[in-house]
Amino acid sequence: MKDIFKLIFGFLIVFVIILLKPLFNIRIGKYPVERLGTFVVTPEIWIRKKKILNIKSIDFWARIPLKEPNAFLSKIIHREIRSIPMYIYSSSAYFLNYFNLNKFSKDFFLKVYTRDTHNIIDNFKPIIKLKKTEIKKAEKILKENNIDASKKIVCLNVRDSLYLKKILPGFKSSYHDRRDADINNYLQIIKYLISKDYIVVRMGKHMKKKVNFEHSNFIDYPFCKYRTDLLDVYFGYKCYMTISTGSGWDSIPYSFRKPILYTNYSSHSKINLSSVKHMTIFKLVKNLENKYLNIEELLENDLSLITNIYKEKSSISSNFTYLENTNDDLLIATKEFEKYIDNNFIPSDEQIKYKSKFLSKFNADKVTDIYGEPAHSKDLRGMLCSGFLKKYEQILF
Repeated sequence: MKDIFKLIFGFLIVFVIILLKPLFNIRIGKYPVERLGTFVVTPEIWIRKKKILNIKSIDFWARIPLKEPNAFLSKIIHREIRSIPMYIYSSSAYFLNYFNLNKFSKDFFLKVYTRDTHNIIDNFKPIIKLKKTEIKKAEKILKENNIDASKKIVCLNVRDSLYLKKILPGFKSSYHDRRDADINNYLQIIKYLISKDYIVVRMGKHMKKKVNFEHSNFIDYPFCKYRTDLLDVYFGYKCYMTISTGSGWDSIPYSFRKPILYTNYSSHSKINLSSVKHMTIFKLVKNLENKYLNIEELLENDLSLITNIYKEKSSISSNFTYLENTNDDLLIATKEFEKYIDNNFIPSDEQIKYKSKFLSKFNADKVTDIYGEPAHSKDLRGMLCSGFLKKYEQILF
């Protein structure tokens, strides 16, 4: 009986959409709530991409509020998009699938874009916004906990595997472990930044272990009694810059147009190259013969892994060894990124030289999203840390 109702209701929705098409191009989509990154970035990329491509449509996103990863984020995101109950989307999809009409799906359903293929971060203001009352509320919490919000804040986002295990307990996520990094390897840059009078905030909701360090200007936020969904967002909004390993939370400072230094990056094909505000150093990789992969090999290896994600019975785990950035690597990159920001994101001659050298070996055109569309912009504005590339020049080139 339930399936019959879905079939009838799905037919009615599809019929109404077709009926109104001469007047209104209506589309519906399933809003991505499984991961924090796609949850935040989807409206940012989709709304701006519509404008660039001159797409005229009225879009509705189906959502499941109980599954959304951050209640406050949900609140500010849904100020910017039209929401509908999930059964509207699921009934429509059921009807099209039942009658094998999936080839018409593109006329009804929205795609979830997360890759900035049009330099959106550099060319548009943020979609998501905080109200003054929300900012004041966050600052009140910090003041009550003796945190001076007038100082420059650096957020540190270092991935470990606990978050995915908590939010998706049945999901086999071990292939993501190569993206992890040891937070205590970042101690040297934490101390360096504190010496420059920054407040350093280690971000996260569920993390395996505390940082082995205490200081009045350091906040091990996942273990704070005052951690809230509001502050999760506020720190991304407020920070001067973020140092990240490229995982979900950094989509918040990303969307707020904050400078991001990506470290220990292991998804080599998906290095963020669309914005001048991004700089990257990545994990070196050794093959089974204990030889380092060069840049071309890093790209091909990563493409072979991510291509298999959506294929049944294909390996998405790697037998290769992914080497974490050393303390020295991290400090070189942090200092270079500081200077780069201070120079208003204008690269030095050495940065231009090594970026050009990197891109001559990195074929961005090979990289696609899950729909087979380009994953990188034509204008590759993102910066590679020249000090890192210079240090490992003989290995990588």
